[in-house]
Amino acid sequence: MVEQVSRPGFFPFVLALALFIAPVSGTLSELEKVTYYKGWMAVKKHRVEPDADLSEWIFARIERMHNQGQKIPLLDESGNRTGYTLSLESLTYQETQVPVLKVGVIDDKTGYTLSYSWADPASRRLGLNVRWFQAGLTRIDE
Repeated sequence: MVEQVSRPGFFPFVLALALFIAPVSGTLSELEKVTYYKGWMAVKKHRVEPDADLSEWIFARIERMHNQGQKIPLLDESGNRTGYTLSLESLTYQETQVPVLKVGVIDDKTGYTLSYSWADPASRRLGLNVRWFQAGLTRIDE
């Protein structure tokens, strides 16, 4: 059984102490300005409903998505999850130190990225087409 601490000021004090005595080492991080995109994504309906016609798609518009690791699940017409999520992130490949903008499709059951594409981080448009899943994004200039 876990005993709760009843002193309201105790946790902030311990956290402040831990931050004060924690060593300052490791890799420096830089904050990046968030860039927003709009667009669409679609999945072949038979990937969600096996009895569906092979020509049918589940389609969704994306009003706003940021490039800092945002994930948006694809919902069907009724608002139910289809089992697939679109991800968008700016990252730098460790081996080459090349910055990229990566768009991918994630299997919600496993959490694995099934497929992805990448582009230059300054790209205005990017997309993904793996036949059964497609997405297109356009940068929003604000």
